[in-house]
Amino acid sequence: MIPTITRNYQNVVISTGNIINNELGQRKSNEELYDGLKITLHNDPKSESSVVVEIDKLHGRVLCATQELNSKLTENGRNEISIGAKIFLNKNSTECINQAVEALLNILNVTHVDNVVLAYHPNVSAVASATTVATTATSASVKSPCSEGSDSSVNDAANSWSARNGAQGIAELKLLYKALEQYADKQQIKQLGIADLDALALAELYQSAKVAPTIAQVNLAACCVVPAELQEFCRDHELVLNTHSDPELLLPEEQFSCLAPGYSIDWSLRYQVHVRCRGVLTAKGYIVGASQPGANN
Repeated sequence: MIPTITRNYQNVVISTGNIINNELGQRKSNEELYDGLKITLHNDPKSESSVVVEIDKLHGRVLCATQELNSKLTENGRNEISIGAKIFLNKNSTECINQAVEALLNILNVTHVDNVVLAYHPNVSAVASATTVATTATSASVKSPCSEGSDSSVNDAANSWSARNGAQGIAELKLLYKALEQYADKQQIKQLGIADLDALALAELYQSAKVAPTIAQVNLAACCVVPAELQEFCRDHELVLNTHSDPELLLPEEQFSCLAPGYSIDWSLRYQVHVRCRGVLTAKGYIVGASQPGANN
């Protein structure tokens, strides 16, 4: 491991840079993140395939190929590209939300992003966490082959966000979402979204939101077919409904500890940059926040 991740840093931020350059950008999301971090943290400067890793000692940041990423972001005008991000959070911490958004804006060197989707899973489903399937979002009307002959009502109940996280979970989610709303108020995030909620939880969040979500994501790996109630709510409230296959726990602690011993992962996010007129994906990467056990977050 590179000597920059040491006990000198209570908190660290790690950026994989543009993983499309490393040919990692079309894999399963957990594999993309793990391999992207491995390349960044275990880079051998003497290797022919070495990447440029920059160290921001002041802020405890390890940044992979930032110059290449910035060139991708500036080769088209800001109004010609769309930047979307998804924050993966498994613990209740508004500070983690703030850290993630600030790191996103700072590392991409932009004043705003077009959308941010929040995925919050305080009680991670073992089944969903073990799922390792492709991350490409598809239309909500597309059904998974596993829906054929399955008991969707049983499956939906087993994977209901509300059933697993309860009233405390929705209360925590509202506070986390409120932390995102402050960036929407400042136009630093143009659209807000939420992932994996059932219709009950989504309705409760929507009713309490100051800045209503405009994007909803549902995991077809968990429920196989989009529940009718969720489709109806999104249609009635003009939410764009997409499907995805990201695991609820993007990177288990044991995997991360192999890459950065002594640190625990606090949050992670994935960003994607598209050229609007052509819909071409020009940049994609991950940013991770980690801390030593006992650090304040």
